[in-house]
Amino acid sequence: MMNFRALFTHAMDYEPFTQGGAEKDVGALRYFEALAGQAEDKTLSERLSALQGGYNILVVAEMWCPDCHRNLPAIRAVARAAPHVSLGLITREDAGNEFSAFFGIDKIHIPFAAVLNSNFELLGKFIERPRNANDAQGNMTDRYRKGEMLLDTTREIAAVLFRAEEAAAHCRRQNS
Repeated sequence: MMNFRALFTHAMDYEPFTQGGAEKDVGALRYFEALAGQAEDKTLSERLSALQGGYNILVVAEMWCPDCHRNLPAIRAVARAAPHVSLGLITREDAGNEFSAFFGIDKIHIPFAAVLNSNFELLGKFIERPRNANDAQGNMTDRYRKGEMLLDTTREIAAVLFRAEEAAAHCRRQNS
């Protein structure tokens, strides 16, 4: 069993993690942060702010990674919009072999976001880029490369949280 709680305990907050990169990487990240700020979806933000459960998003990332530059700001937007969602970032090295073994992978494609409940149990995951970021031949689309799909990342992470929230509400109704 993966001890996500232990990993999360050692995770860094967004700002210290992102400030630890090379100047060009921090600059690239800031560019996508600005785009993410412009790409807000009010309805999505309202739904996220209404989440009742406690959740954690543990992200394996590296500051040299272009996919991390694009997607970390979008993942952060989820945590900012939802008061009961905590965000923690770790490196591949910090994730370790146990993380890879748990997910049955040889290499951790980053960013890798494990969406967890308040007990640090896995609810879902986001790996590297949104599902629709590649074309039919498997190549990265220009829209993704330019940062035009940041909301897709936000929506994919949010969808995991919304499914968990709906399941919890269903259980509460069944038990009442």
